[in-house]
This record gives sequence, structure tokens and C-alpha cells, in this order.
Amino acid sequence: MKRVIVILALCGLIGFLFLKGRGKEAKELHGAAMGCQWTLEWRGDAASPEVLRGEVAGMLEKWEQVLSQWRSGSDLSRYNRGEPPTPELARVMALADEVKETTGGAFDHHLLEQVHAAGFGPEGKGVDLSSIGKGFAADRVGERLRALGVHDFVFAIAGEVVAGDGDWPVDIEKPELGGRTIAKTVTLRNRAIATSGNYRQFIPSDGGLKTHIIDPKTGQPVIRPPSSVTVIAPDCASASSWATALFVLGPDFKGYPAGFEVSWQTP
Repeated sequence: MKRVIVILALCGLIGFLFLKGRGKEAKELHGAAMGCQWTLEWRGDAASPEVLRGEVAGMLEKWEQVLSQWRSGSDLSRYNRGEPPTPELARVMALADEVKETTGGAFDHHLLEQVHAAGFGPEGKGVDLSSIGKGFAADRVGERLRALGVHDFVFAIAGEVVAGDGDWPVDIEKPELGGRTIAKTVTLRNRAIATSGNYRQFIPSDGGLKTHIIDPKTGQPVIRPPSSVTVIAPDCASASSWATALFVLGPDFKGYPAGFEVSWQTP
């Protein structure tokens, strides 16, 4: 069966997820946004492929213009230069503030300068929403698909995956340097999944690999041997932001919200 590979390295992120083939009854579309590849698979005939392509692309473009730290004219870039936040940006930052509080500060979206100093991300100071933004955008795509009558779907942008009705298998890759071995397969239904890790984009360091994930307590990159953490949650913004926080907190931390599923992977 055909497999759609979702490569996080295309976005400068870490970790791999694979969408498994669904058989002839599933239709699929592909595109690019937010510096990443996206994939939509769905069952049923509620909307044509042409309509869905335009709707997905439009929704992703809307939120990229709000959240991009690479576009000088984005809502986020203007905010980091001192302008007030737009309502859309304020919505995402409020969610990020909530996650920061519930993770005890392990997730912190005010580390743009530290990410750049570590050798990742654009130059600048202020807010960096990359650890929640793609998940948030994926959630909005899922909402739009349902509004169009498409309920049996799976949508992925990089490693942020949202599933609607029906059973949609997703493969999680082992964190191997240069390898692509499947560690486990999970089945999503009305859930979301995201992975954070350090084995696709990194700088070798004593004690392990240095990546873009910053420990807010030290302001320095987290250094670990090759590893990844995957979170399954009710929504993709939560899965993505908590995956980042848990990579900081480590595999012994168990204080994540009830109803989340968390798995760590090593080679």
C-alpha cells in the first residue's frame, strides 16, 4: 500500500511521522505552506479536490501571515518590533500563555533570541510561536474541513497531524541518525499527534545532540542523546506545544494532562 511520508526536516523541525496508505477509497492532496509539505487524505465526496486544495491553502496562508517569524510583514514580526498584536495573533499567544503556565514554564514562547543564538531560527528578539503555530494551523484546517462536510479525514503539516472520523494509522519513526525505521504505529480518530526530538536538525555536542528546543530555565538548548517524544492529544496545538515541553522536562516527567498519550523513542 502507498505511504505518504511527512518529513519534519523540511521545516527545520525534528521527528518523523508517516501517514500509512489507506487503500483505494481514500483520496489525497499535497501542497506546501509554512516552509513545509502538507498532506490531506479523506473519504467521501462532500467536496471536490479543487475546492479542498483551495480551502486548505487559504487557511494555511492566513495563519502563516499571522504567525511566521520569517516574514517581516507578518503579524508576529510586527508585534516583535513593538506593534500591538492583531486579534488573531493575540488568540494564539493567549493559548501559548496557558500552555506555559500549565507546563510550569517548560514551554516558553518568548525565546526567539535564544533560538537564534543556538544556531537555529531567524535573528530577532521576542516571541517565537514555532512550537505551537503549525499545530494551531492544523486544527483550523480540521475545523474548516468539517464545515465543508468533510469529517472522515487526516491532515498533516510536517509532523503535526489531525484526524477526523474514521481510523487513520500513523507511523512514528525511531530517532536514528540517517535512518527511517518505524518504532510503532498508532491509530487516530478525532485526535491529534505531534513529535519533538533532536535527530534530524542538530549540532553535535558533548553529551548528545543540541537542537532548537531551549530549556527556559537556562536559556540554552536541550542536549540529549538521539531521542524523541510523541504526544497524542485532543487538539494539535496542545500536542505540539506539550511535545516541546516534555522534551525539556525529560522522560521521567508524568505530570501531563489526563487523556494525553505520551511515548518516548530512542534508537
